[in-house]
Amino acid sequence: MSKKKNKNGGGPPRIVSDFARYFGENTLENWQRLCRDIGIKKEPPSITKCREVLKSVHVNIYDLLDAVRQGTTPQRFGNPGQLKEYSVANRKIYPRHMAEKDKVGPVRVLLRGLFRGGW
Repeated sequence: MSKKKNKNGGGPPRIVSDFARYFGENTLENWQRLCRDIGIKKEPPSITKCREVLKSVHVNIYDLLDAVRQGTTPQRFGNPGQLKEYSVANRKIYPRHMAEKDKVGPVRVLLRGLFRGGW
């Protein structure tokens, strides 16, 4: 997956629009699909429960989208530190300034612990 900016010149990195297309609206069905795609077997019954379950899961957003395209499950890391080390080493970091706009959505849940000071 490309980690470069969109070809339109100054737009956000492609990962932002790719994830927005993948996730769609902030609905229970989309949160549950995200949980399934990450490999969570038991489907949480509410958005709140989905968020709670996802807080204990550490996956790279680039790898998540690649896995969805390939019909596989993304690599899960044991803790935020391992995810951060991998993400930095592979230059697969979702832009913080775009993540900060996602006040209640999945991006913040998936990225917690990656940025110093957290959220």
